[in-house]
Amino acid sequence: MKFLSPPLFVLVFGILTLTGCEPPSSKFTGAKAPDVFLNPLSQGRPNPLADLYNEAPVLLVFWASWCPSCVQEIPLLNKWHRKFAPQGLKILGINVQESREEVRKFKEAKAIDYPIALDEKGEIAEAFGVAGIPSAVFLAKGGEILYYGFSLPQNIDRLLKKGETKI
Repeated sequence: MKFLSPPLFVLVFGILTLTGCEPPSSKFTGAKAPDVFLNPLSQGRPNPLADLYNEAPVLLVFWASWCPSCVQEIPLLNKWHRKFAPQGLKILGINVQESREEVRKFKEAKAIDYPIALDEKGEIAEAFGVAGIPSAVFLAKGGEILYYGFSLPQNIDRLLKKGETKI
């Protein structure tokens, strides 16, 4: 799956935002997360996403370094990582279609605290039906999708409580 070029994506995303278009959340909310393998930035072996959500709730954030909104979310995601990781929430940034070296340099420059997985071919984004970035998906423990949107969830505390009790 190939995403739009950065300038064209910003234009399309802006139009969608202004017209009030939402991602296809009704199709995904309540469904089980697709079976995908995560390729960690740290160059470890790919791991099934199920390994994460079988342990705890997971917030997946699809992003790219050229996306201004994605960059703006980093401080809040770092804050959530520090606050909610002790409560069991796993935050995972999924970089879409950028090289390992590019992402590694960006992670260091922006001091990203949470783990990052690479989706160099866009296959994970495609499996989740991601139409644009940033996109966020909150998975309950057990893998049920509780939130699917173009922005971070506003009710993370409530989602975390609900997500811990699922299975």
